[in-house]
Amino acid sequence: MHIYAFGSVCRGEIDQASDVDMLACIEGTETTVDATQFSIYTYDKLRDLWRIGNPFVWHLHLESKLVFSSDKKDFLAELGTPSKYTDIKSDLAKFSELFNSSTHALLSGPENAIFNLSCIFLAIRNAAMCYSIYVGAPEFSRYSALNIQPALPISPEIYKILVRARLLSSRGYGSLITKQEIASVVDVVEVIRVWLDHLEVCTNEK
Repeated sequence: MHIYAFGSVCRGEIDQASDVDMLACIEGTETTVDATQFSIYTYDKLRDLWRIGNPFVWHLHLESKLVFSSDKKDFLAELGTPSKYTDIKSDLAKFSELFNSSTHALLSGPENAIFNLSCIFLAIRNAAMCYSIYVGAPEFSRYSALNIQPALPISPEIYKILVRARLLSSRGYGSLITKQEIASVVDVVEVIRVWLDHLEVCTNEK
């Protein structure tokens, strides 16, 4: 077994809203690892993801630290550099679909507004992260959409509302989001949609 930390704790960006992301690399028959505390992957699955250049393994390759090794080896380091990430077009299409469905639900009424805002954030953040890997400038932080080029052209204050929604939805942490804040996100929905479309155009040009 090999245990790794990854994410914000390895980037040095940990704060009160952060959790500590942990990966457990196991043989297929291992059953003692708590799935609520670890992302659990078999060695064979990780090798397969390495071969196709999956964004998650690029994250692990660039931002993980070995915590425990049962054989004193560093399994991920021995895998070397992942293959080139090539699924950008299909991934951006999926994130655009998630954004569109979540936006439609948000505009349809106040029910589940926090969840829908959280999904909007997830679509934006993941699109930015995948695009950054594709162009060779990986960016994995919560604020990836503001840090890449082309950056998402909304204010940091509105972006932070989406971050808060994600933390509330996934961890139950943070201050509640007001109707006025929801309305401010609704006001920039078309700006976000245009930006997502622009990322797809940029991938077609490369």
